[in-house]
Amino acid sequence: MSTPSPDLMERRKFLKLLTTVPALAATAALVSPLLRFLKPNVERFKITAPTALDAAHGEPIPVATLKEVSNPWDYKYFVFTQKYPQYTPEGFKAANVPGVVIRLPTKITLYDPTTGQGPLGWARDIGKTPKVSESDIIVFSRICPHLGCIYNFVPNYKEVTAGYGGYAPPPPRQHALMACPCHLSIYDPADPQLPGRVLSGPAPRPPRTFLYELQGENIIATDVEPGGIA
Repeated sequence: MSTPSPDLMERRKFLKLLTTVPALAATAALVSPLLRFLKPNVERFKITAPTALDAAHGEPIPVATLKEVSNPWDYKYFVFTQKYPQYTPEGFKAANVPGVVIRLPTKITLYDPTTGQGPLGWARDIGKTPKVSESDIIVFSRICPHLGCIYNFVPNYKEVTAGYGGYAPPPPRQHALMACPCHLSIYDPADPQLPGRVLSGPAPRPPRTFLYELQGENIIATDVEPGGIA
């Protein structure tokens, strides 16, 4: 019986190796998930409570002086920059929120310290207490709660009737109003029970308000009521 040549033996070893390697790879592919299941190599996902860094915030800015809104129905527009946490290189996404400062003809309750209610009662949800509880100055966001258009402050209510869908306010509301040109929502900024009350149109609620404080002659907007368009 002849002995296989060395070359033939080497070829057999090579062919055996070619069939063994895929088999080992297939076995490893099947066993690896099982081992990872039995002993995971990563920590469990941790859910942590939101921190102050997770909340939207803006830098306090002067939005008007007392002299600029010294008379009833004086007003001034402004823009407040609100920063929202985002996964961006800067760590946040900035949004410009248009607002309006209005001097009302009479004082209204903005915040009741006893009950925590009022147009600025939302401040408690962000851990703040309004520094102005009663005033004839109120600060609104100009974003319409219907679909996010920018509404206007209209000093003459007759212009609302003529240019915003024909709404004719009754005698108690025949004063300056706020009106949206997109879908004709009308708001009463001086309603003592609900400032910004919807008088007409599809808006589901009053416009959101700003938290503000007085520093000397300056009206400083510090926060805008959180939430979406509506």
